[in-house]
Amino acid sequence: MTYGRLRRMLYTAAPSLTVASAILPDDLAGVYDDETETILIDRRMTWRRKRCTLVHELVHWMHRDPGCGSVYGTARERRCRRETALLLVDPVELATAERMYDGDMWLMGDALEVTTDILEDWRRILHGE
Repeated sequence: MTYGRLRRMLYTAAPSLTVASAILPDDLAGVYDDETETILIDRRMTWRRKRCTLVHELVHWMHRDPGCGSVYGTARERRCRRETALLLVDPVELATAERMYDGDMWLMGDALEVTTDILEDWRRILHGE
């Protein structure tokens, strides 16, 4: 599903959730605020990265995560990255892409329409990290 289609679907599937774009500081790709049920996505990113970031922030929303600035936040972020990778990448398609592109992360990401960060998270899952 494309970023735009996912955003449109959220209007009916999650009416209490606000998703908007903004220019975010530093290297922030997206943020979720549980108090206001708001997700902000950095508008300067590619559509692919926006899609992956939106799914990541939606996982935080599904768990009602209050923030990532603590020891518990670190565990929540790990859980979120894991679940995001599992949602975005089909294991059979991943195995096929890995064979087709000899493990080249950029080509695999392009074929699977995800970022290399998502693929790195999948590798952590496969290695039990």
